Amino acid sequence: MKKVQVSTADRSFAFELWFENGRYFVRGEGGEHVVDLIPLRNNRYSLIIDGRSYETGVEVASDGYVVFTGARSHRFIVEDYEIAQMKRQAGIDDWAREMLLTAPMPGLVLAVNCRPGDRVEKNQPLLVMEAMKMENDIKSPLTGIIRTVAVAPGQNVDKNQTLIEFEPWRNPEKPVPE
Repeated sequence: MKKVQVSTADRSFAFELWFENGRYFVRGEGGEHVVDLIPLRNNRYSLIIDGRSYETGVEVASDGYVVFTGARSHRFIVEDYEIAQMKRQAGIDDWAREMLLTAPMPGLVLAVNCRPGDRVEKNQPLLVMEAMKMENDIKSPLTGIIRTVAVAPGQNVDKNQTLIEFEPWRNPEKPVPE
């Protein structure tokens, strides 16, 4: 049996998971459930919970999963429960860190190479900053979509100031039918 924590942008849930006789079992706040996961095609799955079937799409994200149900997407971070509790006690927020790019140092924004709606790859240069008379490429920490750009060329920024906010990316080459 494994205890995990599943987090969304605004909630966290603790679950116990185990596999027995070819089936998954999940125990959490809502009781105990029998879960079957049947792969279909193109990252699609038939998720059967207590006999009720749901067709979902699943994409692996940087630190978790994006689950598609119909036209909606839901992003989840899944981690070992004990590790999640230690991070929480230390004040580490994976969710917030994952979706924001912050200034690694104080400096001057020289160039912005992206705009809202752009799809970017992990390690793609997004900004150029000058700090201590040196130019620094500021790269994307993940593959995603630019939600907002919070700075402009010529702007001074402080260390840890938000530069860019991301949203999860849905791969168009792996369609998820609605």
